Amino acid sequence: MLITLLLLCGWATYQRNFTWKDDFTLWSDVAKKSPEKYRTHNNLGFAYSNIKEQYNLALLEYHRALRINPRGSKIYVNLGSVYEKMGRDDLAAEMFVKALEIDPNDYKASIHLGDIHRKKGLTGLAVKELESALKINPRALDAYNALGSIYLDNGLTDLAIIEYRKILQIDPDEARAYYNLGIACDIKGLSEEAINHYKKALRLKPDYPEALSNLGIIYGRMGRLKEALHFFKKALNIKPDDTITLINLGVAYEELAKSYELQAMSIEHRAKGEDYKAMSNELRAKAVETYQKVLKIDPGNVQVKERMTKLMSY
Repeated sequence: MLITLLLLCGWATYQRNFTWKDDFTLWSDVAKKSPEKYRTHNNLGFAYSNIKEQYNLALLEYHRALRINPRGSKIYVNLGSVYEKMGRDDLAAEMFVKALEIDPNDYKASIHLGDIHRKKGLTGLAVKELESALKINPRALDAYNALGSIYLDNGLTDLAIIEYRKILQIDPDEARAYYNLGIACDIKGLSEEAINHYKKALRLKPDYPEALSNLGIIYGRMGRLKEALHFFKKALNIKPDDTITLINLGVAYEELAKSYELQAMSIEHRAKGEDYKAMSNELRAKAVETYQKVLKIDPGNVQVKERMTKLMSY
């Protein structure tokens, strides 16, 4: 009898592993078999919430979960998170407030509510919510990160650095903290320190387009244009429609073109003058091509149109 049960369980487990290839498939399957369980709908909603095109389905599942369990504070937090992703911050705030009414110790609701207050410029309320979250959970990394963002927004860069360092004291492998330290150091004009922080972030998270792009910006400012181009291209390999990085890539092409043009005019490079002119023209053509990509994404971008006009006049 035991052998038979083990064989049956083994087959059932195999079927489940085959059927549940991902969270979406898993919870869709469970929802069909157990539609009366709120956790099923909550988890299916969470699976939908990771796909932009499925946000409405996520909302639907969370509301189904609430009909079964109207006092599920975490369901309200998840619901609010989707509204926040959709840019519906007022509705999101309502959900987070409701979660806190049910469970005042739901620190995640406080963090989300604090971040919405931050986006609205309600700094005092934002700090209050985030400090409340940290009283409940002193290891809440998102709360330290949000506080750091508030301080950066208000020009209090040194205080922001303190918050980001607190994150690393708790979790030395938190790539986002290194990234934000890079931003803070860059604001303070500490370029080398900023570079080091971005590189630490990238060691932990190699596919971090924002860190790659910011490295490109710093190298561009330092006149290290080939390195800037390298990092902009790497960032765009991950996030090809990032218009800011595309514009900076175009500017880097332009600046490098000017550099080759100046070299073509100098005495020591006169023999290679034609080669440098050719390279300069090639880089300007790449800049035009890059700006054209920007205009496909953002047709009304005046800055890019102006740069294109200047380039076309050469």
